[in-house]
Amino acid sequence: MSDNVTELKVKDKRHWVTGEDGNNDGEANIDRLPTYVEELIQRAEEKEVKLKEYIAAYKEKMAENDQFRARLQKDVDRRVEGGIADFIKELLPVIDSIDLAISSAGNNAGSGKLTEGVALIKVGILNVLKNAGVAEIDCVGKEFDPAMSEAIGMESVDDQAMNDKVVEVLQPGYILNERLIRPAKVKVGKVAGQ
Repeated sequence: MSDNVTELKVKDKRHWVTGEDGNNDGEANIDRLPTYVEELIQRAEEKEVKLKEYIAAYKEKMAENDQFRARLQKDVDRRVEGGIADFIKELLPVIDSIDLAISSAGNNAGSGKLTEGVALIKVGILNVLKNAGVAEIDCVGKEFDPAMSEAIGMESVDDQAMNDKVVEVLQPGYILNERLIRPAKVKVGKVAGQ
C-alpha cells in the first residue's frame, strides 16, 4: 500500500455556515438565520408596529368618546335643570297667591283656622321645593345685589348702616342650585341727602 493518502476536504456552502463573505471557517455561523425566518421576523415586527398604532388610535378614540359622553351628560343635566326651573317659575305665582290669601285672611275676624291651614299648605309646598334644591333668596338687611334682586323702590332711612341695603322684600326671589329662577323685588334703603 502506498503512503500517499489523499486528504478529502468538504466545503459547506450553506449561507448560515459560510457567513457573508462565503468563506467556510469550519464553524457554523449561528448569528445568521435562514432568509425565510428573517422575513417572518421582519413581518412580525412590522405587524407589531402596526398593532401599536391601532392601539394608540383606539385609545385616542375612546378618550374622545368619553369626552363626548361627559359633554352630552352635562348638556342633558343642564336641560333637565332648565326644565325644572321653568316648572318652578310657573309654580311661584301660586305661592304668591297663597301669601296674598294668608295676608288678606289675617284681616278678617274668625278666619284663624283657615289662615293656619293655608299657611301649612304653603310650608308644605316650600318644603317640597327645598328638597328639590330651591331656596328663597335671603336679602333683607344685606347689601343690594342687582344680580339677585330687583329694586322696586327706595325707602328713606336714618341709619347710615342701612344705606344701599335691602329694607323690605315685596316679592320673594328664588334660586335653584345657585341658578336664579326669579329675582326678589325689594325696597332699598337710602340715607336722606345722598
